[in-house]
Amino acid sequence: MRCLLDKVTARHAVQGLLKLGEDRELAREELLALDLFLRASRSLHRLFIVPPTASVLRRFAEQPRYSPIVHLFLAHVEIAQPARYFKRWARRLRDLGFAREDAAVLALATFGTDSAAAILGMEIVATCDQAMANNWVIRQPDIQARLSAMQGHLSAPYHYARLPQVLQPEQIVIE
Repeated sequence: MRCLLDKVTARHAVQGLLKLGEDRELAREELLALDLFLRASRSLHRLFIVPPTASVLRRFAEQPRYSPIVHLFLAHVEIAQPARYFKRWARRLRDLGFAREDAAVLALATFGTDSAAAILGMEIVATCDQAMANNWVIRQPDIQARLSAMQGHLSAPYHYARLPQVLQPEQIVIE
């Protein structure tokens, strides 16, 4: 399984690690994101983050207080890279009512790859954004129709792209 953590979910996981290290109480969202991070880290599942999140985390890693936690987190995630058709798909998702940032995350989950360009897409997007998840579910027939129409004109491997599931961290089952 490949899971893309959106910006907020990744932030909650890092904050959870920091609070855990400082023996402070975790908020519910931090606990759920951290639980997903830990469960996935102990399995063969791959966690990815979006490039802007990686940039922010690298800046935080320059501060001694955050450096060990950020490096621990970054050691267990990969940075998703936009593949061909990412921008086109993001535009189509924006046309369906998704905010620019949400469309980029969803497009990366569909037309994203790893640093070796060995994969295409993710099975799951982990998000705490209930509005984005609801819009994804409600608009599913339109989204699938748009992707299917687009796929008819794409070469391999891009015509095999699939839509991810969009789930909250606690909904993700890791076996």
